[in-house]
Order: sequence, then C-alpha cells, then structure tokens
Amino acid sequence: MSNSQLSLHGIARKEEDSSMDTSFVSVAGLSKCFGEHKAVNDVGMSVAKGEVVSIIGPSGAGKSSFIRCLNLLEVPDQGTLRIGTEQIRFDEGSPNRAAVRSLRQKTGMVFQSFNLFPHFTALKNVALPQMRVHKRSRQEAESRAMEELRRVGLESKANAYPSQCSGGQQQRIAIARALAMDPELMLFDEPTSGLDPEIGAEILQVMRQLANDDMTMLVVTHEMEFARHVSNQVVVMVDGSIIEKGTPEQIMTAPSHERTQKFLSAVLGR
Repeated sequence: MSNSQLSLHGIARKEEDSSMDTSFVSVAGLSKCFGEHKAVNDVGMSVAKGEVVSIIGPSGAGKSSFIRCLNLLEVPDQGTLRIGTEQIRFDEGSPNRAAVRSLRQKTGMVFQSFNLFPHFTALKNVALPQMRVHKRSRQEAESRAMEELRRVGLESKANAYPSQCSGGQQQRIAIARALAMDPELMLFDEPTSGLDPEIGAEILQVMRQLANDDMTMLVVTHEMEFARHVSNQVVVMVDGSIIEKGTPEQIMTAPSHERTQKFLSAVLGR
C-alpha cells in the first residue's frame, strides 16, 4: 500500500476521481452578516460523498458561522447551498420551511457544548429526537439509540445521566444522538474544544471511525493531526473568507498564502 493510502490509525484516505463531478455538498457565494460585521464572505466549496473536510483558521475567522449556515442554524444572506438533491438559493428571499426542514434532515450537528438534557438518561437523549422528528416508536427509537451508543463505545452508559458521564462521554452521546437521525452529512464545530487532550482523543477516535465508514464530514477543528491525517481537504478561513484550500499535504507542508503560513507556524510551534 502506498503512503498516500495510509492515514492515522489505519484509516484509508479515499482517493478522488477528478474525471467526474462527485459533489455531494456544493456551496457558492455564501455570505452572512451580523449587523455591520460580515462573518461569512462569499464562500464557495464542493465536497464529494464520503469526503472529510477540515476547516481551520484563527479565532474569529468565521468558521463556526459558516458551518452553522450549512444546516441553517444561521440563515445566509445570499448564495446557494446544495446538499444532495436539496438546493436553496438565499438571494431569492427567505427559504420556505419545507425546504429548510428537508435540508436539515440530511445533516447532523455536533457542537462544542454537548447540549444534552440533564434530566434524561443517555438512552433517552438519543431516542427522543428520533421520536419527535422521525416519528419512530419508543421501542424502535431506543433500539436505534442502543445501536449508536454501542457504536461510540457507550452501551454501558445507556441508563446514566449526563452528570454521571465525563465530558468526553457526553460528547460521544451527542455524536450518537446525531447519528441516530440518519444524517448524510455530519458537521462538527470544534468538538474537542475545552476537553483534556486524553478525553479529546476519545472523540477524535470516534470521528476517525466515521471517516473510515465513509461518512461525509465537515469539521471545524484546531486538531492539526486530525486535519493532516484524516481529511481529504483542508480549508483555511480568515476574516470570513476562504484564503486557501487543498490536500492536507499541500496546506500543512507547503502553504502558499502568507496568512496560512503565519497561522500554522503559531499552532504547530506550540
């Protein structure tokens, strides 16, 4: 096996076929303002099915705002977003509720904060959204919840409350909750932020396994090793714009933009 086929902990990076358009996520001219501040400025990218894209850059670069636009937690002011066959043009007025709901059903979102219900067990935290959104029966939802808790290594914590779980375990419950909704695209917004390195490693291992299972993922991250070894693309954002994107090798070893060079020098030199 060649070096280009190897990645961290045995995860194979999928090779791209440039002979055809395999775009599953397509973003064009996406912009979002908060008052006078343009948090996302004319951003465009394409992501193939099964691809992992790491989005890196300094604090305040617009990374979180951009990824929140992808499942419409923030509604863009202009641009076009397509996920699979669902497409919305934001310069044609506010998107209708049906279009928003259809697009959101294709995405799962994992935040910095876990956003678990403290008075529900891990099992119920994973089962309840399925019952409300997909109208699954309690038995069906709990069966699927156990399947996903097992997938993230937390079957034994099914009856535990969030307060009885570590930060890493709570984040894995949040990942299981997102996966149980059958997303075609997973969005991660700094999922290891604020966690001890050892605990954060638990989260990264789950994400590596998802990559190995061909889950399409966009990951806002400060974990440079994850970006280097698991991603197909690395995207660099500064001041709301993408200033550079390419393979991990291109970005990490030979960045062309001076701002990228400065950022990587700072984070890799710690």
